[in-house]
Amino acid sequence: MSEIESRTQSLLDIIKDIDSLGIMLPEFQRDFRWELGQTYDLFDSLIKDIFIGTIIYGKPSFSLTLREIDKRPRKGKDSNKSLKIHHYTEEQIKTNTQVNDLRIVLDGQQRITSLYRAITGIDSIYIILKEDLDVESVINSKPSLEDLFATVQSEEDANAISIKLSDVYHYETKSLEDEDLNSNFANSMHGKTILKDSDKAFIKANEKLYRQTVKKILDLYKQSKMVSYYLLDMDLAKFCTFFERSNSKGIQLNFTDILAAKLYNGFNLRKEIEEFESKIDFKLNREILIRAIAYIISSQEDDGSASIEKQYILKNLEAKDFETYWQSVCDLYNRSLKYLIDNHFIVSQSWMSSENMIIPLIMYLKEIKQIENMNESQREFIEYWYWSSVFSNRYSGSSNEEIVMDCGILKGIVKGNKIPSSYFKKLRSKIVESEDLFGYTKKASAIYRGIFNLIAYEAKGTKDWNSSQAIKTSMQLEDHHIYPRAFINNSSSKFDTSETEHLVDCVVNRTLIPKITNIKIGKKPPTYYLAELARINSNLPECLSSHLIPCDIISDSKYNFSFKYFLDQRAKKIFELIDKYAIEPTEKMMTQYGIQSKETSKYKKPQVRELISMGKILIGDRLYLKKHPDKVAILVDSNTVSYQDRQIPINKWAQEIMGYSSINIYAYVILEKTGKTLNNLRQ
Repeated sequence: MSEIESRTQSLLDIIKDIDSLGIMLPEFQRDFRWELGQTYDLFDSLIKDIFIGTIIYGKPSFSLTLREIDKRPRKGKDSNKSLKIHHYTEEQIKTNTQVNDLRIVLDGQQRITSLYRAITGIDSIYIILKEDLDVESVINSKPSLEDLFATVQSEEDANAISIKLSDVYHYETKSLEDEDLNSNFANSMHGKTILKDSDKAFIKANEKLYRQTVKKILDLYKQSKMVSYYLLDMDLAKFCTFFERSNSKGIQLNFTDILAAKLYNGFNLRKEIEEFESKIDFKLNREILIRAIAYIISSQEDDGSASIEKQYILKNLEAKDFETYWQSVCDLYNRSLKYLIDNHFIVSQSWMSSENMIIPLIMYLKEIKQIENMNESQREFIEYWYWSSVFSNRYSGSSNEEIVMDCGILKGIVKGNKIPSSYFKKLRSKIVESEDLFGYTKKASAIYRGIFNLIAYEAKGTKDWNSSQAIKTSMQLEDHHIYPRAFINNSSSKFDTSETEHLVDCVVNRTLIPKITNIKIGKKPPTYYLAELARINSNLPECLSSHLIPCDIISDSKYNFSFKYFLDQRAKKIFELIDKYAIEPTEKMMTQYGIQSKETSKYKKPQVRELISMGKILIGDRLYLKKHPDKVAILVDSNTVSYQDRQIPINKWAQEIMGYSSINIYAYVILEKTGKTLNNLRQ
């Protein structure tokens, strides 16, 4: 093994080499697939100096077709453009490897591409610092980036300094000055927030912290981070031997295999897994069981802190731990999954938003003993927790911290513990209006999958279009296009192609059903192929309704060329469900389970009549709704508006404009003279 030489390079070197075509991919490599959540985890690891894995390059000596790193936007008109490819003869390959240090990526494409996209700004990624920092004290103490750091995300935070990774890159590559950084800060959400009502000294201190942090991130870019090391408790020589013997035979070494080898002398993990799999009707996720045992063991330790990290598991778990808890955790896993299936939280195991959500449910069941012991209040919280976790996208990156936190929260619900109010902020839905749904086109997205499950939850089970049979979790399901792609492409002259190009694959134009085998769909419009299907299945209208698809699409030919109308209507219905289960219950859950001070427990948000008496709204004020500034109503009294020569209840007016069957007027109604929602006025 000694002849293998390990080298390092900085993040800036990687960017430079990609731009100069010094780093490329063999044409046969799979596409870039990482979601933003995985990029968040990658930079979280870099900031915390956690190993991100070794990149493996190759220097070919033969003719080869190579392609560039994926620099396309994630969505929009250029997202489906063909990647740039380069054909190299044997002589060109040799010249480029010698002169330009050309390397091809054999392992590490997802990491390298994510780094490039975030640092150069193809993906908008922000480093968010901790809220409520004592800025002047922090500046003087010169903390590390890790000490300042709170999280990585794709949006700025108005309450904390937020630094876009590409701004740091441009600071270096464009030789920007401190004045440019001050301008960046002033234009940030946080900068605009404090500029409104802060003194000059406080603003200057925040500008300085912003500049210092930019330079700390730049230092991170310049450091050599690609250093290999391993987390197993054996010396390097033994690990290399183990790894070589496994992978030389084409076996993919994984976490469970390593753990099984460690436990083998006292507990045969592979055998126990196989035995459990033979007793169940669903597919077993092995890591769920292992992490659940890790949580139980670690939460019993003296410091009370729980961990389900792989490093903790490999270092600390012993055979006796598995002997003690294996059977009970298998039973809890089985009952947790059965609860989700029986109550229609999941339409199919393979289409779950995140199987890691089973771990907190296991801990909840362990605490409550039996499902029958669950009261209605707890049931409502579990429902709210589940759907708000899905649509806040909390589990998309499989964050161990989120899992551990939720285990404690659900256990506490059984014990009657109160929840910190900050927890509810983590459950905020990423989808805040129906139009947001059009951006979800990837099957790997937790929210994309969550939408199908939520539709089935509301319907208490969706139905198969072929037979009217209730869809079972054991079925092989496909996310079927309602308007076939071939039909949309073939009818491009009848549609606005700038819209249909990205909308045809969005989740609103998809539904989860077994493969339609009875008919050939091809380029047929929905009315045609559904009419054929209706001749086979007389209950098709009922089946469509369970999927939030209008029954008259079977016979009303207007739908064939009303693609956007169909999407708008279905998106509104889907959003109503998200609002019903993941947004609207928040206030009730906070009141019932949140920790409140004496002051906040006495405080009730003012209603419209109180806002009028407080002078925040006046009779005769003009109101409009989000995205509908042209449809203005005049406030007549606390319950009524005048709109188009009619005096109607304010709720009814809002429902008519938005097209919703129910609506939270405080979130959607805007006072024209201030441009603020009623919710803002209630603060």
